[in-house]
Amino acid sequence: MGEEIAISLKNISKCYKRYARPVDRLKEILLPGKSHAQEFWALDNINLEIPRGETLGIIGQNGSGKSTLLQIIAGTLTPTTGEVWVNGRVSALLELGSGFNPEFTGRQNVFFNGQILGLSRDEIQAKFDDIAAFAEIGDFIEHPVKTYSSGMVLRLAFAVVANTEPSILIVDEALAVGDAKFQARCMKRIRQIKEQGVTILFVSHDSGSVKMLCKSAVLLNYGKILEIGNPKEVVNHYIALLSSTPNEAELEEKNLEETEILNNDNDFIKNKENNSMHRHGNKLAIIKNVQINDLEGGKNIIKLETGKTYQISVFLEAQAELSDLIVGISIRNLMGLVIYGTNSQLLNIKLPNLEDRQELTVIFQLPCYLNRGVYTVTIGIHSEEGLSYDWIDELLVFEVNNSIFCDGFVDLQSNIKLNNQEYNVIVPRLEKI
Repeated sequence: MGEEIAISLKNISKCYKRYARPVDRLKEILLPGKSHAQEFWALDNINLEIPRGETLGIIGQNGSGKSTLLQIIAGTLTPTTGEVWVNGRVSALLELGSGFNPEFTGRQNVFFNGQILGLSRDEIQAKFDDIAAFAEIGDFIEHPVKTYSSGMVLRLAFAVVANTEPSILIVDEALAVGDAKFQARCMKRIRQIKEQGVTILFVSHDSGSVKMLCKSAVLLNYGKILEIGNPKEVVNHYIALLSSTPNEAELEEKNLEETEILNNDNDFIKNKENNSMHRHGNKLAIIKNVQINDLEGGKNIIKLETGKTYQISVFLEAQAELSDLIVGISIRNLMGLVIYGTNSQLLNIKLPNLEDRQELTVIFQLPCYLNRGVYTVTIGIHSEEGLSYDWIDELLVFEVNNSIFCDGFVDLQSNIKLNNQEYNVIVPRLEKI
């Protein structure tokens, strides 16, 4: 196996046995010729190669096999079949406080876990102050872990993992437990580790983090790999999967239904379909057209100016009687990161009940505070219970191109005061050179 490959998985499968009654397990032990268990395959023929230094996002619904896969890579679980090859020291944050002895103090657990991760006692001693400072649990470092809150356990666990200089880092949804300040510090540390060339496996339900942090992504579903590729495309597929059924026949029926409705839509939607449009939903309501307009009457605008107000008009048609309609928009950058999103429910707008085949236009009016760049608009229609009627990812593309200079995604139109005196022109709007 080449040095450029950090992890190689060949035909990995993991089977668990389920017993309807405890006595069935005993019968199987005493009578080995006959099985009394139902087999559950958590992973089914996984093949994956991860290059050294790559940050890979792993996403999927609960029960898709994500944690099982990571445990096999980390070496805490043995596959039923297949070969695992891992090149380098692995540090894994799989479960909250996994590997911590609740009777030991935080300090004792730092040394215990550090040695498990392959560090000598002297190396841990040299890193201990940095670990304690990152964890920020104060004097609790000298107290038994069983006295810690869940947040304190997470802080200490991540501090140990992040300071052991791994060549492979595995993070499994653990950061969702910490507070906002700690999450920000953890993400900063992960970015630093990424810049050092460490291979990172990152599991999160935060699709924005996956798209922003990862170079590639894997979508798991019922123990199988559905897709490997660009994080933005994989995340869009995952979102579509959340509203679909697991039955393959139903999926095929949905796809046929979707194709039929698309062919009945106007030219705007059909042209978008030809451009690999990602669309899903049960089509009880369908998106017929979407436009960006200005307040002066201009339609189908694709170049916006910072500071002006625009309208995103969504034209839809009900395919049945509906009384719980919610329409939403999501503005994203080219990395797929959501810059702004809202819907009629969040804005406390109750949409009217619709009859079958009745049309409705929903207009979102909003000022453009975006900085220069290219952005997309995603449109979604769903029920109050979250059932997707129609969802089209990145249906519109528009550009913000102006002479305003600032960093980031938005122009907050900052001003400056000196000695409490305001200067309205202290920050001029410079012309592009």
